Amino acid sequence: FLNINLDYDKRNQKFQTTEGFRSRYFLDLPILSDTNTLGNTYTYKYFTELYENNRTNFSIFIKSVDSISGDDVKLSERVFLPSRRLRGFENGKVGPKDGNDFIGGNYVTSFNATTNIPQLFQNFQNLDLSLFFDAANVWGIDYDSSLNDGSKIRSSIGVGVEWFTVIGPLSFSLAETITKDNTDVTESFRFN
Repeated sequence: FLNINLDYDKRNQKFQTTEGFRSRYFLDLPILSDTNTLGNTYTYKYFTELYENNRTNFSIFIKSVDSISGDDVKLSERVFLPSRRLRGFENGKVGPKDGNDFIGGNYVTSFNATTNIPQLFQNFQNLDLSLFFDAANVWGIDYDSSLNDGSKIRSSIGVGVEWFTVIGPLSFSLAETITKDNTDVTESFRFN
């Protein structure tokens, strides 16, 4: 594969960003491959400060995989939603199913909005409380069009806590699903 990565970074700082944006594009072009799967990924994240000491960001994530030779995309090369892009759902348990197996799709999109609430933990510089909204979709099955249902938007809202410890950052989130498909597997609490 030939991997091409373009990164346009206009953030004011990398950690606890309060202003700017970051736009990234990734292309995975098959050169010598049995499957000929072309992968495209685009992410855009906008950062702003709604009020003093607040950090708010909005992001989109778009990913697709297709075969340049017209073959079906292998199951191992299909795309799934990253767990940080759709909280409130189990990782890999969203989207099209073939029998009892979640098989991913050829296309994934997500929208995320997160804002912190700095007034609650003013005395703790290493603890951050945030509110979030996530919406996403997985669709496109090239080997069986009856499994494809691109109209099912999954969404959730919730609260998260980030704790920056000496061993590394710890993240806790409590989410409530707003919309889901009847085959999706949800989870209210997540720890990373």
